Amino acid sequence: MKKLITILTLFIFASCGQRTAIKPFKLTIYNSDYSLAYTLKYVLTDRDLQITFKGEIAGEKDSTLFTVALKPSYALHKLSNINVSSLQEYYENPCIRDGSQIIVEFDKDYKNKTIQLSNFYQKDIGLAIEFINSSTPKRYKIWYDKTTLLKGQQDCK
Repeated sequence: MKKLITILTLFIFASCGQRTAIKPFKLTIYNSDYSLAYTLKYVLTDRDLQITFKGEIAGEKDSTLFTVALKPSYALHKLSNINVSSLQEYYENPCIRDGSQIIVEFDKDYKNKTIQLSNFYQKDIGLAIEFINSSTPKRYKIWYDKTTLLKGQQDCK
């Protein structure tokens, strides 16, 4: 009986693992501070996350700030299943002129899409940013407050 339970447990874990295969993807987020003339570039793949400082001043070299290898997870699985074709190229809250300006490039399944978010909360990109923020030190977190952005969108109507 013990052997049967062990075999069934192994079978369940093995079959769950097959359903959570992570499809290769690359999601690049450019989070710029134009007033300080720099951009932080976040490159998230199904395998790792890398953050690079990109200076906007002539002669300034890019430098890698943070890199981490990622283990398969439910969140990565969910990100790998985002339908790139369903994403719009531009999301904005026209009632706010300044503020959060984020550019995202999403490569998956031989498709590439560039998405600009202007003071707008988009749930798929929000999931990616939440994952990035949970994987990085505080100083590299991307401001993308769901509550504030959704309230701004609601107040704009």
